[in-house]
Amino acid sequence: MLLKKLIILFAVLLIPGFIHAANENNLPGSSIYNVESQWVDQANTPYAIIDLQGRVQVVAFVYTYCKHSCPFIVANLKQIQASIPDEYSDEVQFSLISLDPTRDTPQVLSRYMREHDLESPLWQMLNGNPDDVLELAALLGVRYQPMDQEGTDIAHSNMISVLDKKGRILFQLKGLNENLDSVVGSIVNELRATN
Repeated sequence: MLLKKLIILFAVLLIPGFIHAANENNLPGSSIYNVESQWVDQANTPYAIIDLQGRVQVVAFVYTYCKHSCPFIVANLKQIQASIPDEYSDEVQFSLISLDPTRDTPQVLSRYMREHDLESPLWQMLNGNPDDVLELAALLGVRYQPMDQEGTDIAHSNMISVLDKKGRILFQLKGLNENLDSVVGSIVNELRATN
């Protein structure tokens, strides 16, 4: 199933109309914002994936009822945010993508953000249909799958991705116990170069 979706995704990237659309939006071909997907955030505000352009994005995939790695991912993102120099702090957005859009409704996402002190214009949680979640995860190299029939636990890559303002991957951190300095460095270097 995943292989089939990846083949379709790569075929779409080669369609001339897709490339033309990318040029109309002034996006490079390697931008993840070239895909057409629709999302809603924790306030049930609709987003097209291209709406994320304009800020450096720090992206991670989580689900709200995770008791294992997701709390560590969120803690790492908070630490990254705290390490960004004040002069650049408003230019970085933190986007958490739900791996379980069925259970993680906007209301659940809103509660999660409140409980984890993430209520800020610089943070958002996004819910999309399962195909769009799969597509975005594939573009960012994140693998995931339910661990049981009830889908009460989801095995997934523990990846933090940094995207530039046009949606290109600048840096990816794989694993939970890694040094976060390289993530912060990639963000600061990008902002220094583009400001």
